Amino acid sequence: MHTHRSLSVLAALALMALGVGTATAQSTIPLEVSLSGGVNFLNENDTAFPETFVGIPITGAVAYRFTDSWAAEAEFSYALAIEKDVDLIGGTVKRKSPDFMTYMANARATWPLKDQPWMPYATAGVGGITFLSDEDEKRLPALSESQTAFALDFGVGTGYRLTPNWVLRADFVAFVAFPSDDAEGLSTDGEADPIWMERGTVGVTYRF
Repeated sequence: MHTHRSLSVLAALALMALGVGTATAQSTIPLEVSLSGGVNFLNENDTAFPETFVGIPITGAVAYRFTDSWAAEAEFSYALAIEKDVDLIGGTVKRKSPDFMTYMANARATWPLKDQPWMPYATAGVGGITFLSDEDEKRLPALSESQTAFALDFGVGTGYRLTPNWVLRADFVAFVAFPSDDAEGLSTDGEADPIWMERGTVGVTYRF
C-alpha cells in the first residue's frame, strides 16, 4: 500500500515537473535584437555639406516589447562614408563626408496583421549624431575634433516573420541633427543649419 502511494506521489511529482518544464520552455522574454545594413544620404546644406554625400550604415538595435503594438528600442549605427565627385572652386575633386555614428532611443508602434506574417510599424525618437574627427584632405568637412549634435528621427518599416523567432526587417528613417552655431566644420559665420539625413536598411531580427 505504501509502495503504491509512493509511486503515485512520484508519478504526480514527475508530471508536475514535466508541466513546469514545458511551461518554462514555452515562455518568452519580450526582447529582440536586430542587425541591418543599407545606405544613407547626408543632404546638402549651406553651412556644412556643399553636396549630398552617401554612406554605408551598419545598425544594431535592442528592443523591449511592452505589448504586441508598443515597444521601446535603443539603436546604434556606424556609417562609413563613400567618395564622390564634388564640384569645388578649381575643378571637380574626390571628396567624402566624415564617418559618423548615430545613437537613438525610439518608441515603435506596430500594427500586427491577423494571420499575416507582415508587421508594419512606425518609429520616432531622440538621440545624437557624432561626426568623427578626420583631417584627411578628402574629408569634407575635415574635422580636427569629433562633433556631436542633438538629433531626432522618425520613419516607417515592416517586419516579415520567417519563424516564431526570426524576422526579416526593412525600414526607412529620416534624421535631423542640430549642431551648435560654433561647431567646427558644421557651421559658417556663427550659424549652423540643421543636418538632414535619410537612411534605408534591410536586416534580420531575433525575437526571444
